[in-house]
Amino acid sequence: MKRIVFIVLTIIAFASLSACGSNSNTTVDNAERVAESTSEKSAVLTVDADNAQKRCEILQSYRFDDAVNQILIISHTTEWDAKAWFYEKQEVNNAWILTFETDAFIGNNGMNKTKEGDAKTPDGDYEITGAFGILPNPGTSLNYYDIKPTTYACDEACEYYNQIIDTQSTGHDCNGEEMFKMSPEYNYGLTTNYNEENIYPNGSAIFIHCKGQKPFTGGCIALDEEYMEMILKSAEEGMHIYLDEYYSKE
Repeated sequence: MKRIVFIVLTIIAFASLSACGSNSNTTVDNAERVAESTSEKSAVLTVDADNAQKRCEILQSYRFDDAVNQILIISHTTEWDAKAWFYEKQEVNNAWILTFETDAFIGNNGMNKTKEGDAKTPDGDYEITGAFGILPNPGTSLNYYDIKPTTYACDEACEYYNQIIDTQSTGHDCNGEEMFKMSPEYNYGLTTNYNEENIYPNGSAIFIHCKGQKPFTGGCIALDEEYMEMILKSAEEGMHIYLDEYYSKE
């Protein structure tokens, strides 16, 4: 019976991946990975198949949207750990191809952000609005903000809330994040349209940035620097990030 369940789940996982239109050389996410025992294999495959189907649905929703050619999907696993999948759309048949899969960090208190300072990462679908970095522009076509010693991410209840500002230009004595000192985290980064109305205290400075010394963030999404550089080089206007809890389904 266990063998039958394992075979069925393997077929389901493969079918979920195939539905996204990927080719044999770029399988969406290797959902057939399994643990040692047959029972563990069945449990892992069930989760992987469900999550592959979820990603498929996300990708299909943007398949024929000419404004969206890259999607980063982040799925919360446990505590502040997450999985990340970066997809790029191909010109032929608008097929989505997996560029890489890797581990990621999210907020110290998980997902479902509701307010400033809760150390949570928001869930949902967001647009990438630009790029920034302490290091020079690696070649992105997005608007790139060079981080200087006077650059701050404002988290105060004022006209600059949820914005990256140059305090020398604005004259604002900001107590927010002194971004120039946030290396390696802000060596490379991407901005999102989370709380795009800049309403205090709904949350600010939700970025995608490089990993630092801590195995979690204050609410952002963190990837290894090599992957951040890879994303920046590929990212175009209209790129999206989709964040959810789906991977941790029991």
